[in-house]
Amino acid sequence: MLKDVLAFVLSNAIVVFMFSAGLAAQRGGVRQILQRPALYGRALAVVLVVVPLMAYAVVRLFKPPSVIAAAIVLTAVCPGAPLLVKQAKSLHASVTTALNLLLLLAVCSLVTVPLWVEVLDRVMGVQLQASPGLVLRTLLVKVIPPLVAGMAIQRLFPRAAGGLAVWTSRLFNVLLVVAVVLILVKAPPRLGELGGATVLALLVLVSASAFLGHWAGAPRLEDRKAVALTAGLAPPALTLTIIIHSYPRLQALEVAAGVAAIVIVRLLSLIPYKVWAKRQDRSERADRLPPGRVPG
Repeated sequence: MLKDVLAFVLSNAIVVFMFSAGLAAQRGGVRQILQRPALYGRALAVVLVVVPLMAYAVVRLFKPPSVIAAAIVLTAVCPGAPLLVKQAKSLHASVTTALNLLLLLAVCSLVTVPLWVEVLDRVMGVQLQASPGLVLRTLLVKVIPPLVAGMAIQRLFPRAAGGLAVWTSRLFNVLLVVAVVLILVKAPPRLGELGGATVLALLVLVSASAFLGHWAGAPRLEDRKAVALTAGLAPPALTLTIIIHSYPRLQALEVAAGVAAIVIVRLLSLIPYKVWAKRQDRSERADRLPPGRVPG
């Protein structure tokens, strides 16, 4: 029963998030994808190819338990974290670049996620029950329609889209809180069970992903930070949805708690990059000041 409730909450959280992302897309912002193809090409290559490969290399190097290893790699192959836009705003990164990457990743994930799930089955022996066709059908229902609907409303009714975006963002936050409460109430916290090797593996993976994303976002610092966050953050909703559909006979809530713990550690592992990026931001602003002025 609770597994079904959790699956319902998570799947609808994805719908609400994609609808909210469509509403938040600025007019003309999507054109930047065509105007700056090199930037978005590098970013997609890093997020969709290099980060999953690094995740696989890290789990082979640090050898965490098989279920944890599969979850680590799965969080790397499911791109487009819902927290990206909020994180971009707090770090003074380019929100337009972050949104464009979310839109591109939503489309690309229709192909890349089923392919990576198939690869995981073959090379890691995790036996994910979600076939590429099932993942593809799920994403086609949950990702593209709400995204297109949100963008259409934003273009046709921009004033209404602003207010609607606020409420959909709040609804998404509520759904996310409900999912977290369900996981923590019915499954034991798994942070203490990850082990030092797993935490170190995540720290190495997230740090390498963030700094590689920083390189890919050149030359503007605000773009660098947006790509770095995209590469470093993990989307729990899609990952948990795949796991719940993959292992219907297992204790899905306990598995979900383990994935939630991994996502939390990944988020904490971004702190060193954020500190460094803020210093870079202050240094860049200081270089722009006219002679005789001091930073405020």
